[in-house]
Amino acid sequence: MIKKILLFFITLGVGLYLGYQLPRGAGAVSALMNMGGRASDNYAALESHQALLEYEAVFAAARKMVLTDARSEQEAIEGMRWLLRVVAMSAEVAADANPRQPHFQRMDTLVRKVGGDNPDAEYEHVTIDGRYDYRITGNVGSVRYLGFTFNAGQGMTPRRQFDYLSDQTLTLDEHGNFTILLAQDKPDAAGDWVQMPADASGILVRQYIADRSREVLPTLHIEILGPQPDYQPPSDEEVAGAIVGTTFAFLKLTTLHRTVLPELLNTHNEFVRATSENLGGAISSEDNLYMLASYQLGDDEALMITVQPPQTRYWNLVAETRWHEIYDYLHRPTSLTLEQVEYAEDGSVEFVIAHADPGHPNWIDTSGHNFGFLTLRWLDSKEDLVPLPQTRVVKWASLQSR
Repeated sequence: MIKKILLFFITLGVGLYLGYQLPRGAGAVSALMNMGGRASDNYAALESHQALLEYEAVFAAARKMVLTDARSEQEAIEGMRWLLRVVAMSAEVAADANPRQPHFQRMDTLVRKVGGDNPDAEYEHVTIDGRYDYRITGNVGSVRYLGFTFNAGQGMTPRRQFDYLSDQTLTLDEHGNFTILLAQDKPDAAGDWVQMPADASGILVRQYIADRSREVLPTLHIEILGPQPDYQPPSDEEVAGAIVGTTFAFLKLTTLHRTVLPELLNTHNEFVRATSENLGGAISSEDNLYMLASYQLGDDEALMITVQPPQTRYWNLVAETRWHEIYDYLHRPTSLTLEQVEYAEDGSVEFVIAHADPGHPNWIDTSGHNFGFLTLRWLDSKEDLVPLPQTRVVKWASLQSR
């Protein structure tokens, strides 16, 4: 390695003297790492290597997609960072997963909220395999909602929901503890049995929070039910499968703006209804009624929204980028729950979507984006005739004159 480094800097000095254009940045690093040697073909045929090549191709296509679909320089800039965040999430929930040694993995972080998720919620995921039986134990805590979406489908096969449980359907003891048993055949053990198909692949857990200062998150634990598998180093096939799963997750998350109600890209400032059937049961909550819109505002405009909330234990309004990434919810008012809004005397709620604080109690910040998505989640209201929000675009000056 020392000889390679010396050779690199000698070559660099000669190049500068002769006026050659040598590689810079990542190109220089690549040149340094490869100097004095060549890649071995001994392992090129490995399934894991081939799977990684496919992932590289999908990532490159996503980078080009951002450049194509962005409508402003800011969207393109944030789109590059968003791709890295989706890489991180996809790798954590798929590449780092092991169905023989399962664990619940937090999908979001304090700054990473991608995939059109809810900033007033927490998400966990665990990878499972139909070859094994599992026991999940935990406590529901005091959040407004806890839901388990059980998915099947592996590799690049589209995911499908094969079962669903929530805090309303779980069997709880007097302290809020529960046990879920996942198996193809009903086990001789206490707990709620979920019958697994052979191609079971994962469980997505949602936890909706109305007031983080008071509510306690659920606890979750999963283990193999029965004899524990012997330790084995990961095989080429297993790592390849994990990379393929990562590729699938990355592809789904980076194309949501094209596949989820794509008509919203051209129809702005009005809401439409949707349920898990419209949005894909593998990624959306079966208990929710959704109302989605895109906003398109000029620099001197704001969007007024009036909603009449139904009687429900949870709802919120969230603003998202073109890429269905949540704005900086830690430091900006980019979402509001039923516990955070100010109500009118008739029980309605008026929101204002604006580029700056108009002094309105229910302000949602656009974070400098003239275009974005809006999502309303109404829990346990899927069959209710909840009226669509009323919307109108106003001039910013009219808000300041109030």
